Amino acid sequence: MRHISRAALVAGLAVVGLVGTAGPALAADPVSDLKTAVSNRIDLRLTALSRDLADIGAAKNLADGHKATLSTVVNNDVTGLTALKAKVAGESTVAALHDDATSMVNDYRVYTLAGPQVRLTIAGDLESVAIGKAQQAHDKLAQLVANAKAGGKDTTTAEADLADMQASIDSATGHLNGQVDTLLAVKPGPDLTSIKNSVDATRGALGTTRTDLRNAGAKGKAVLAFLKSA
Repeated sequence: MRHISRAALVAGLAVVGLVGTAGPALAADPVSDLKTAVSNRIDLRLTALSRDLADIGAAKNLADGHKATLSTVVNNDVTGLTALKAKVAGESTVAALHDDATSMVNDYRVYTLAGPQVRLTIAGDLESVAIGKAQQAHDKLAQLVANAKAGGKDTTTAEADLADMQASIDSATGHLNGQVDTLLAVKPGPDLTSIKNSVDATRGALGTTRTDLRNAGAKGKAVLAFLKSA
């Protein structure tokens, strides 16, 4: 059995969130208490994953491939963490429990990766559907404007709005392109900074896409107002 000093133990457990950085006094039976702490943290993750599965099932605009990938990711995490919880229950040393706690965090990244993958994929696929609808709306409006122009109306402003609308749709398409698949390819691991950077990049791209879609909608409304007044 390898020996771990009290200071090293507290520092290690603080990293995975099992004790405060101040390092409270260890209990008379640290193995039992740590088993409980690690098991409780696993349960919280399993609860979060259960919510993720419910969100996946309820999402109406998820692409089939994305839904399958997310379901696999979340179900694999559930299986892995359930097995880890059973392993924790059978441990007899603080060192082994420390390793289990590290695995609980690094091997799954439930909060920092799996959860964001679910939420951002759902959002991204919804935006993809919205882009398609915006393009359909643009094309219908363009035809109506063309009809109005053929009827002798001055459509200069409406045509400019249509051009801006199309530009916003194209921008949204570009910002969204590949973002979800790139995020779904990210794997859990010890490099939290890299994981967060990937998640933040996708979240930022989806935010920009959302702004593009709002701009396209505003221009579409302006064209529609022109048509109603023409």
